[in-house]
Amino acid sequence: MSPIHKVENVKRKAPKSVFLLLLMMTMSLSSCSAKGESMPSNTEDSKVKLEINQEGFPIVNGELSLTMFGPNVGVSKWEDMKYFIEMEKKTNIHFNFITPPNESFETQKKLLFASRDLPDIFYASSLSNSEITKYSKQGLLIPLENLIEQYAPNIQRMFEELPDVKKSITALDGHIYALPSVDRSLPWNYSPLWYNGSFLKALEVKKLPETTEELFELLTRMKNEDPNGDGEQDEIPLTAVKLSDINQWFMGFFGIVSPAQGVYEDKVQYGALKPEYREYLIYMNRLWENELLDHETFSQSHEQKLLKGNNNRVGLYSSWGPGALLGMEDNTANPMMQPVSSPNVKKPVIPISPGQSVGQFAITNVNPYPEATIRWIDYSYSPEGSIFLHSLYEGDIWEWADRENGIRRYISGFPQDYRGTLTPNYGINVPHWTQIEYAKSFKSEFSEFNYAETDKKIIAYGQVPFPNVFLTAEELDQIAGITADLNTYVEDMEMKFITGREPISMWDSYVQTLKEIGVDKLVDVYQTAYDRYESIK
Repeated sequence: MSPIHKVENVKRKAPKSVFLLLLMMTMSLSSCSAKGESMPSNTEDSKVKLEINQEGFPIVNGELSLTMFGPNVGVSKWEDMKYFIEMEKKTNIHFNFITPPNESFETQKKLLFASRDLPDIFYASSLSNSEITKYSKQGLLIPLENLIEQYAPNIQRMFEELPDVKKSITALDGHIYALPSVDRSLPWNYSPLWYNGSFLKALEVKKLPETTEELFELLTRMKNEDPNGDGEQDEIPLTAVKLSDINQWFMGFFGIVSPAQGVYEDKVQYGALKPEYREYLIYMNRLWENELLDHETFSQSHEQKLLKGNNNRVGLYSSWGPGALLGMEDNTANPMMQPVSSPNVKKPVIPISPGQSVGQFAITNVNPYPEATIRWIDYSYSPEGSIFLHSLYEGDIWEWADRENGIRRYISGFPQDYRGTLTPNYGINVPHWTQIEYAKSFKSEFSEFNYAETDKKIIAYGQVPFPNVFLTAEELDQIAGITADLNTYVEDMEMKFITGREPISMWDSYVQTLKEIGVDKLVDVYQTAYDRYESIK
């Protein structure tokens, strides 16, 4: 066991606004170090002794109360969730929650840091690298690496098995201030594209397109040959809700991993500046002019897209699963799109997720028990803890389909958001490490098909567009206005080039505008950051 730790109550500065005053009062109530034990703030210092066990449960011999700040997706209050109730029983650590709605979470987070009246823990808080750099320099976030070495064997094991995770969360000063959410079971960066299987069957398609020209021909057939069999030419070969719904795939067919900064043969380049991006625009304009790309792409809602799919009018579309858009259960009759090659690119590239979301757990400088806190979160990076965070006990939302062979299934009959009443791991990125074996233990005909399609059609062509890097304060200042201006201009011109509102003959003028905005400076900054990242051992 570790030695007994003495805790001193932290005096807080009173914020100026009424809102922040109320927030401070809420958090002050939770700043006691032992549940049911009063530790008034802004009085004489109080000290409480608690014994922290270095392994096993409970984590503390006694009762400890801490404050947690995180986003609420609106399904259930965190204090009512079975996950936190059961974790308190295991650990003897109680949490007082501050959980603003997800929609206003970023604003509330900024207010907390500005007020300096901090919670003990930021949970699922999506701290950006720039926020981590800023607030760690101010001493508001504490380094975690020594705590991890002493108290977090599961996080250490993750670092050993996935060294790029540690590399990506190590700040420029060499410290680790925040932990990620790690899930590499399905490394989709964007939802896949799926074919309507009934269209393929009606058109007697035996082999999926493998080139951009073959794809153009198939989409043309979908438009002209009435594959839904209603006697009308009402089919929509390809639909989307804005280009971001599909463009990462189509750019990849021309070798572009991202319209922004990306890595090409170890060099950072801006995707929307490359000649291959111009070829992508020409191809998409061709789809538009031939009415193969839905002309409501830039104006329709997700509900309108869903209605078209449910009416069996859509041939190719993006979705996390193929069934929902077509008004059916996910099934193997609707294949994932095979990436196609373009005339100048023999092997397409599909952008994939790095399999982690950074900045999801941090300990602040007012936390009296960082040792107990790191032990608490380390459980979520263990196989059993990650499973418990995802789906709790057998009978809560899952049951054994075949216990002997380790096959699980979800219990039917629950509302879609029922899991969100039991655990915070619903609709947000919570700090944990998903075990691929567990994710794949929910076996069905479609899940096996889905993993096989992903391996063959995404991972086989996959590339992470750009690693998670830290920028210096000076570098952030250099590109502060450039990034937003470039993103806005590129998105606007992408739409104009594809719809023909701007002819592709204006390409040179477009490139010149990118340079005037500062694209070369952006690339230089990210090249320096990438080289620095690559040098981390």
